[in-house]
Parts: sequence; structure tokens; C-alpha cells
Amino acid sequence: MANRPTFYVDICLGKKVAEALRAAGATVEIHSDNFAQDVEDTTWIPRVAARGWVILTKDKNIRRRHGERESAICSQACIFTLSSGGMRGADMAAVFVQHLDAMEQMALGLQPPFLAVVSRNGIEVVYPRLSHEPH
Repeated sequence: MANRPTFYVDICLGKKVAEALRAAGATVEIHSDNFAQDVEDTTWIPRVAARGWVILTKDKNIRRRHGERESAICSQACIFTLSSGGMRGADMAAVFVQHLDAMEQMALGLQPPFLAVVSRNGIEVVYPRLSHEPH
């Protein structure tokens, strides 16, 4: 893929995810290279989105917590979150690597903002709700 997105790996995912994605050929930025460890989500999300980076996280509260949700939507963020926050590092890395091609295609093809949930079985866009009804 000539024009590949840059994935921003949230601090909650740890180093294994970033290492595995880099080994699979992805362009990756990690939290600690860009922000203080304790920076608020409402601060880093708009900054990452402004750089055009695609956010990878396991923090499902981003789509539920009032300030974080608005921050993500208003900043036109592209976010992929794991379906289960309880996975071990190697398992999280494997799921993201398994769906790397699809995530890259979605990141380049979907209009931001969007939030998609990644699981072993695939990727589901949960925001915006995609309508399957005829117009």
C-alpha cells in the first residue's frame, strides 16, 4: 500500500502491540514518544487526530465518557479499539496484526471521525452508525 496511515498506539496497549505492528510493516507512533504519561485523553486525542494518525486503544470509555467522546468526534479522530480490554499484550498484538490490512484500508477509505471495534472475528464500525437502509 503506497499511502499507509500512521498508527498511534495508546499507552494502555503497551510496547508489544507497537513492536508487533512495526514488525508487520506498519508505521507506528507510541504515546511515550509524544506525550507525558499522565496527559488527559481530551488533550492527546485532538493532537493525534490533527497529525492525521489513526488511534489504536483498548479504552472503550473513549466512546462512552462525555468529554472524551466529544473530543474524538470534534477532532475528526479515527479510532480502532479492542473488543476486550482484558487481553494480554501478545493477544492484543496478534489481533491488531491480524487485521492490519483491513484497518489500513478503513483508515484511508472512511471519512473521519469514526470508531471501530476490533476483535478476533473482524472489525465493526460503531460510530458513525452505518445505515443499511435504502435511501
